[in-house]
Amino acid sequence: MLGRRSARPWLVLAVIIALLAGFLTLDLRLKASTIAIARSQAQVAGVRLINSVVNDRIASQVRYEDLVMVHKDSSGRIVLIQPNTIMLNKIMASTVLEVSNSMGQMRDNTISVPLGQLSGIHLLSGYGPRMKVKIIPTGQVHVEVQDKFEQAGINQTRHLIYFDIKALIQVAVPFMKETVDVSTVIPLAETIVVGDVPQTYVNFTGGGELLYPYIKE
Repeated sequence: MLGRRSARPWLVLAVIIALLAGFLTLDLRLKASTIAIARSQAQVAGVRLINSVVNDRIASQVRYEDLVMVHKDSSGRIVLIQPNTIMLNKIMASTVLEVSNSMGQMRDNTISVPLGQLSGIHLLSGYGPRMKVKIIPTGQVHVEVQDKFEQAGINQTRHLIYFDIKALIQVAVPFMKETVDVSTVIPLAETIVVGDVPQTYVNFTGGGELLYPYIKE
């Protein structure tokens, strides 16, 4: 009898430890699932906001002719295409400012994640109490202008100019934060070059060196 009684405290302690370990494991899994879902939703919200801002306030007011200088020979054939760096720098600065200001307004936004979604069971994804996830903009926005040539038809080449935009935001749940990368590519302007593509053009991102254009087949 004495042996059985002395074993009970150890049994109770083992049960308590097992329960605590189970709760801690469940808590970590729930937090990891919450962060993963919040990260995905925050990326979607961030991309949607950036696309809306740039398309409505920047791209809609920009023409291809504003961004490049096209040089032709005496017969009207295009011999050189180079970026209008002054105009591009102004547009990039405006884009950074507009995106930063708009993302700053996300500070008051929250993402609502149903706890049923954390179970991983599709039928339960829309059910259960909702956990609030806060979006915290960091103010870090990077804009890079890029361009490419691609074949658009017989004897036609499309020259596309676009922005590669990256930003950082944070998502926060109780006792946990994580930084989220938001990235999107937005067409800015384009034109169709009819006839021969110029043998050289000034690369938009290569510091001004002359490069051969890459034509996609």
